Amino acid sequence: MKHEFDIRKYIRVQRIINILTAKAFRTTSNEALCILTCLTPIIIKTEEAVRLYNVRKIRGSQPQEIDYAVENRNWPHPADGAIIIEDEYTKEPNVLACTDGSKCELGVGSCTVIHK
Repeated sequence: MKHEFDIRKYIRVQRIINILTAKAFRTTSNEALCILTCLTPIIIKTEEAVRLYNVRKIRGSQPQEIDYAVENRNWPHPADGAIIIEDEYTKEPNVLACTDGSKCELGVGSCTVIHK
């Protein structure tokens, strides 16, 4: 992938496949075709494969960051990453927010009550 003509050949092949898969017009842009077919552009996949090969070849002597796909069900929950620190002054909450449609003293629905 060092030469521009190699990159254009790969894009051309992926474009033909994407047009046939999406049943789109020839005038549709390559980026739009990748989105319509839910496929990653071939250049990005090739660069990822090259980086992964280089990491395995070097065997970790140089630190490199590699992203990998994780299924939705294996994503960490945002609440698990939050750290709540309580001290002697935060024993009672200052703000009570009801956003789930539960009843507050102001009525039913979204409401915020500030305690002072």
